[in-house]
Amino acid sequence: MFDNPHDRKRLLGSGWFGARGARFQSDLLACAIERTFEAEESLYLYGDLANGVYAVLEGAVQITAPADDGQEFVVHRQGGGFWIGDLALFAEARRLVSVVATQTTRTLFFPSPRLDRLVDDNPDYIRDFYALSHENMQTALRIMANLAVTGTEKRLVLRLLHLDEGTAKSDGWIVISQEELAAMVAVSQPTLHRNLHRLADAGLIELGYGRVRLKDRRQLIASCQC
Repeated sequence: MFDNPHDRKRLLGSGWFGARGARFQSDLLACAIERTFEAEESLYLYGDLANGVYAVLEGAVQITAPADDGQEFVVHRQGGGFWIGDLALFAEARRLVSVVATQTTRTLFFPSPRLDRLVDDNPDYIRDFYALSHENMQTALRIMANLAVTGTEKRLVLRLLHLDEGTAKSDGWIVISQEELAAMVAVSQPTLHRNLHRLADAGLIELGYGRVRLKDRRQLIASCQC
């Protein structure tokens, strides 16, 4: 049975799992298998048969989805406390996205046979899993709404604020390349470069190699409300 106090505390601090009842939390963690993925190793790929749910303990994962032209679109990046895999699993369908580790990433894996038994024995638990699907849908809708915002700089700021909430950070830095960030904001790299440097010159962010740090969240939020 999984029983790491540090990791348990991290999971309890996450929105969905922390809001569940103690019995559900204990029963679910009893189903867990620890798995570690190296950078660029996939947890699962688009079109795979669903085989379980993942919780990120440490590290980060990047989520991509295919566009109609066949290109992979970077949807989101998330760090510790993030849960994914529930939607396709409980719909008994194939995966709609690919989830790939961006660095060495420790996870808990909850295999579908164990989850099936858990729900069979405790039918009321299906409501808890629906709550996870609701939370992940809320994140997806937020991403879609922010992408629809007009104004490249405002769209960039909204994405940086969102990433800063959940991405694994090192000393406050969001670890992400400009190429990846440009894909997330749906702009060209030269346009992204100009906007990043305007924000840096204004003292709102700090730039490093393959990383960004927010220096003034309050002013960044205010800039989106103009």
